[in-house]
Amino acid sequence: MFSTRKLTLLAMLTALAAAGRIYANVLFPFLPNMQPMTSVIIICSLLLGPIAGVTIAVLSTLLSNMILGMGIWTVWQMLAWGMIGLSFGMAGKLWRTPPLIPMTIASILTGYAYGFLVSLPNIFIMEHFWAYYIAGLSFDTMHAIGNGIFFFILYPVLRRVFGRWISAS
Repeated sequence: MFSTRKLTLLAMLTALAAAGRIYANVLFPFLPNMQPMTSVIIICSLLLGPIAGVTIAVLSTLLSNMILGMGIWTVWQMLAWGMIGLSFGMAGKLWRTPPLIPMTIASILTGYAYGFLVSLPNIFIMEHFWAYYIAGLSFDTMHAIGNGIFFFILYPVLRRVFGRWISAS
């Protein structure tokens, strides 16, 4: 399955994603949904594969929600971030080095995809789901902007780090 070396890397990346989400909520409460977790999941998925991406998505959601608050939404967050990890992990197999600008644009779009996936279960319990969803688009937009910024900054750095890790394996 996973070597000790890869498990250690996944644990560190899970901690990075969870800590980024927690500290972003503490340090920037005036910027809702601006956190690096989605970008870290995307980058890890692109460079390490879909299984690693889903693993980091699920574990970092559980870990960060232990601090930020656990609820039924945790399941939908794990599902949404897991689907993002799976999608980008599969996309990462298409390129030797995934290109920065197209992946940044895709990471921006995931802010909206994540918001829709997390809101989707409410379609069964809310009479006016679309009004609810449209009201939340400003939060999804902040998430999308944050994804673009964090991805653009973190991707080149983590790609170099992973390049060293992969060549040392």
